[in-house]
Amino acid sequence: MESPKTSATKSALNFGTMLGLVLMIISLIIFVFEMYEAKWLSYISYIILIVGIIMGIKRRRDQERGGVISYGQSLGYGTLVAFFAGLIGAIVLFMYLKFVDDGFIQYNIELQEAQMYEAGLPDEQIEQSMMWTKKFSNPTFYSVMGLVANVFFGFIISLIASAFLKKEPDNFDDTE
Repeated sequence: MESPKTSATKSALNFGTMLGLVLMIISLIIFVFEMYEAKWLSYISYIILIVGIIMGIKRRRDQERGGVISYGQSLGYGTLVAFFAGLIGAIVLFMYLKFVDDGFIQYNIELQEAQMYEAGLPDEQIEQSMMWTKKFSNPTFYSVMGLVANVFFGFIISLIASAFLKKEPDNFDDTE
């Protein structure tokens, strides 16, 4: 069963940190090379998140819990892994946007303004929308939203993965 030395939180922190570092490398590639519109990099990030959560749950079940994990334990662990991976990403994103380069923020502001003009919105409405866009376009907002999105998607992934990875203990006794 579960080793007293390895709590679910500590295990998820370790695995989530490794997953977060891999996702951080992809994020830095996107920001440094300004590949904001490269959808394939986003897809790779989602695939890595999915595979990372599945591997983490499977590792927890097989190596730390003796091959047994309930649906709820699996769901909680997968979500916790996603939280820690997202936390690493949020910290790195904040530091990058705040201290290194805010080009991503400027890109999003300009993109939203162009989309409003293309939609044919009145100038007053565009001006007011841009005021709110600029108010929320800061490193803190992007970091918090990134963390929330990571935990949300991690929860959804864990919901599905847990249905396949759960393994309840065999409660049948062979002796009569």
